[in-house]
Amino acid sequence: SVEGEEVEAYVTGFQWDEARFASSDPLNEIKDVIVGQVGRLEEDMKLRLADYTQVRQARSAIERRSQGNLMARSLAAIVTPEFVTETEHMTTAWVVVPRYNEPDFLQAYESLGALVVPRSAARVAEDAEYVLYGVTVFKKGIDEFKAGCREKRFTVRDFKFDPDAAAEDSETLAELVEESDVQASSFRSWSETAFAEAFIAMVHIKVIRTFVESVLRFGLPVDFEASLLLPSKKQESRLRSGLVELFGHLSGSVGGATAGGEEVTVVPGVISEKDFYPYVYLEL
Repeated sequence: SVEGEEVEAYVTGFQWDEARFASSDPLNEIKDVIVGQVGRLEEDMKLRLADYTQVRQARSAIERRSQGNLMARSLAAIVTPEFVTETEHMTTAWVVVPRYNEPDFLQAYESLGALVVPRSAARVAEDAEYVLYGVTVFKKGIDEFKAGCREKRFTVRDFKFDPDAAAEDSETLAELVEESDVQASSFRSWSETAFAEAFIAMVHIKVIRTFVESVLRFGLPVDFEASLLLPSKKQESRLRSGLVELFGHLSGSVGGATAGGEEVTVVPGVISEKDFYPYVYLEL
């Protein structure tokens, strides 16, 4: 809405806003005021949108970590302490194995590195495509084990167990959800106000342009009237024909075609041959 009323009602009941744009000022100054106002709205919109986008992206990043298959999702909420071995000399390697290849992995994993602890593979989780195993490996042999897994097309996830990580992610996500919802609501409210301000500015610019083009077309003293027409799509061509019949005589020597179809001179910089009518026409 614009100033408490629907857009169509505002346009059809339009009155020049003297409080915003004093009609006693030169047209160029009025234009500069309008352009400056719209420019400030645009800059404000960019800042608000950047802030909202940043929060939304952070929220999406955490949400993505809790979704997807075992190749992509965060292991923080999956791995529990009983599967973790972390000492001065040993660590747990987290291996993602395609379900169809699980028997091969169980048969081969002890031979994928010289320092793999025998019979240490523990099945941690599964989804529709993959199975996650924890394998205990001496730290000196972890690189060799990773290389062996790559050769067999098993994926070792880079993951260090933190018992507080899942809770921290959950808390951070809750905060980001709340913040993004608040910002979205604020942005919607601001957008409604900004739209109204921008629409008012646009209508005033259209009125200025109508005035200027009418003076350029028909000269001084000012003796013309502006009307707002809203035809249906099917009636547009019929309306055009009727307006040409009424105002074709106003073409004079300005350019385009008269009501009788005679070609007249086009004035460069004032009017072009494209969409020329014997009256000033602007689309709102």
